[in-house]
Amino acid sequence: MPEGPELDEPMPKQESSSSSAAAAAKRKKGGGRPDFVTPEYIAAQRAKREQAKADRARRNAELGISVPAEPVFDTNFRKRPMLSVCGNGRRGTERGGFVDVKIMTYNVLGQALIRRKLFPTNGEALKWRWRSKMLLAELTYYDADIMCLQEVDLAHMDTFYEPELRRLGYEFVFHRGEGKNHGLALCWKTSLCSLVRSESVDYDNDNGYDPADVGARPTTPQARTRNVACLVGLKFNQPDTGGVVVGTTHLFWHPHGTFERTRQAAVLVRNAKTFAAQIDGGRWPVFLAGDFNSLPFDSPYLCLTKPKETRNTGHSYEVLRSSWEHEYKKKQDAADEGEDEEDEDEEETDMPEAGEPKMLVEFGPDRTSGPVADRPETAVDGSSRRSTIDEIMRLHDNNRVLLRSLYGGCYRYVHAANADVEVRNGEPAFSNWAFTWRGLLDYIFVVEYPGRGGTGDRGEIVEGVKVVELLRLPEPAEMGDEPSGQPREGQYPSDHLCLMATVRLGQRVIVE
Repeated sequence: MPEGPELDEPMPKQESSSSSAAAAAKRKKGGGRPDFVTPEYIAAQRAKREQAKADRARRNAELGISVPAEPVFDTNFRKRPMLSVCGNGRRGTERGGFVDVKIMTYNVLGQALIRRKLFPTNGEALKWRWRSKMLLAELTYYDADIMCLQEVDLAHMDTFYEPELRRLGYEFVFHRGEGKNHGLALCWKTSLCSLVRSESVDYDNDNGYDPADVGARPTTPQARTRNVACLVGLKFNQPDTGGVVVGTTHLFWHPHGTFERTRQAAVLVRNAKTFAAQIDGGRWPVFLAGDFNSLPFDSPYLCLTKPKETRNTGHSYEVLRSSWEHEYKKKQDAADEGEDEEDEDEEETDMPEAGEPKMLVEFGPDRTSGPVADRPETAVDGSSRRSTIDEIMRLHDNNRVLLRSLYGGCYRYVHAANADVEVRNGEPAFSNWAFTWRGLLDYIFVVEYPGRGGTGDRGEIVEGVKVVELLRLPEPAEMGDEPSGQPREGQYPSDHLCLMATVRLGQRVIVE
């Protein structure tokens, strides 16, 4: 794809000599952190803590001081059933070349992003030594064939993710935005399929432009977000069963970021279509799953799933327009989205006073706020031409496909009480249940090409793709008494809940 207008980077803010000296003195004294928190820095800090722990244990032993036993922590998690949409899900190849595949998407909560002020009541459940055990138990139990994971910590890749995923029978690709300490992992069971090809998408450097598109112009990112996506083509091991294209992403987080998320969503679909067309002539079904940071009545979701006549009306358009007008701060923040490697041996000093949390639980279209975080963004330089809403809409129009949500299309058949068709387009109430905000942000989509819609049979969401099972999601009342924000001991290891679907893949999709 031809490159669009160059994205101007703002210059880093110059420190005054006095503030620079103060920062240097603080670092020299040993109380400060580097301007950029690298995996090497995190590993060095962890090694220092382990050495300090060993030294304390040795001194205590020499002095005959007894050390309290390790606290007991319940690393169990709440197990959820698969709900049958049509028939029973079965692994492998069936007569007639059908293949059943379990696809999961899961924002696992990057340890690098944890701040106590965002999780003030979660206690020991935030610490990696406990969360990692719960997370591993959960991934093992659900045993998906393909997993789309977001917020995977680079610092824990060598010591946890890579060895444990391989032990469970997965191969994977990992991709992260420039300078980020967490990224995406797209994993597949080698017993089912093998990698044909992989590709990454960098939204900051992708204008979504194709000269063949009618009336299209290159789009300009509204902010330098460092959000990315990755795509894989996977060929099934059984002969004559074809394969599948899967993509995962984590879109821009900002509460005012609807415009940029809508642009990123269009760029994702454009790249997925191009990628799929280059594999086996575009005959394999295409699934896109991840954390879209958008509710099912927001512009990104509506632009992906609705024809242009019915999207962006009323409230959703007002939110989109307000987002387009938003001015991001021009700043170069050294830390990666407010990273904080948890110090497991030091006393927590930034724990707020216990009290009633300020809940922003809003499940309807009248909500005015989104996921809350203290993560920085960098604005595009003011001299850059700003893309218009019409240009973003044309980008979606020129994709000439719609996405179908597996949960939005089929969850009503298995859990009608938690599938609001009028407000949430049939989606469940939430996939993110944190202290300050709750709502649905995560989805598993399948691409519907023109003329390839489902027959109307229960579960057949597009031609050749039938939803067999869906992992149950709890209703809000089932989360228990407050405080209930996740992660929490004996409940869930992340502030997100995983989604998973068993899909039956039959006839090949042929892209015209």
